[in-house]
Amino acid sequence: MGDRSELTHLNQTEKRLRQLVSDHVVPGVSAALMDGRRVTTMVFGASQWQPTVMPLRPGMVYDLASLTKVLGTTMVFLQALSTKQVAIDQPLREWLPEFKPATTFREALTHTSGLEGYIPHRDDLAPRALRQALITTLAPTGPKTVLYRDFNLLLVGWALENVFDDAIQTLITTRVLQPLGLTGATFTPDPADCVPTTYAHGELLRGVVHDPKARILGVHAGSAGLFATLADLIKFTQYAFGQRNAAAWPQQAFAALAQDYAGGRSLGWDLRHDPDGGVWLYHTGYTGGFWLLSMQRQQALIVLSNRVHPRVNPDFLPRRDEIVSRYLHDVVK
Repeated sequence: MGDRSELTHLNQTEKRLRQLVSDHVVPGVSAALMDGRRVTTMVFGASQWQPTVMPLRPGMVYDLASLTKVLGTTMVFLQALSTKQVAIDQPLREWLPEFKPATTFREALTHTSGLEGYIPHRDDLAPRALRQALITTLAPTGPKTVLYRDFNLLLVGWALENVFDDAIQTLITTRVLQPLGLTGATFTPDPADCVPTTYAHGELLRGVVHDPKARILGVHAGSAGLFATLADLIKFTQYAFGQRNAAAWPQQAFAALAQDYAGGRSLGWDLRHDPDGGVWLYHTGYTGGFWLLSMQRQQALIVLSNRVHPRVNPDFLPRRDEIVSRYLHDVVK
């Protein structure tokens, strides 16, 4: 990609991201475009609109929501897989005996488990009761095609807790965040550093995980709960590109993700393709983050926002999908 097309691509992507703010779809955006070793970052807009407008500062901490699944739980699984403590087609129940279905790690991580189950008053349950309700209620009721569900990664996290004999959020901290030096990533952020999420009933949710299941389950939630800065996701992406080295994470661990494990999904990640057939890892977070990276092309788009502030904006999802689609088209010009 030549200098002129590279500049056009950067400008067009930044323009679309800025329109999210100018059109009042999100209060603000922290984003990075990565091309080889070049990293272009941008931070604009507000951190909050209510109860008063506050500026968005570089280095602020975001609720990553479901990006926790790929930055955290999936990576802990890859460690267990690399040491042969687990197998990709091993049933979860071999490590989580109270869970009876024959669902495998592959099925849970690719969201092809077909599991479903209704739990009355789910968000009012105590931590142990919620865990038990999910384990005993979930059953394969549908076809094993891709259907994204949070509880798939909750189950994987609980199995990994038994593999390593520790809470999943502790495992993510000690086995992923600390070895990779992701110093801004934490499950216990300082609220003063955080971009807030929902504003409801006269209260601002800041530094407390937005996802209700993760809020109840605490250290035992592998589906959400992680907070991080843009710099943390940039650094993780650099490891994926092989630009940084970590003994705990050889390059082949990341390279293994760039394949289809079921239904167009990798382990944890969704898979997207550019017009030239290049493979991209993709994941989103309910609070407004989305992350697209290609080890093959050494390129990435990282976007963090708080689209749930002051309340969920339905305009965000089609705009996000358009940005991703146009990025994948423009990046190969």
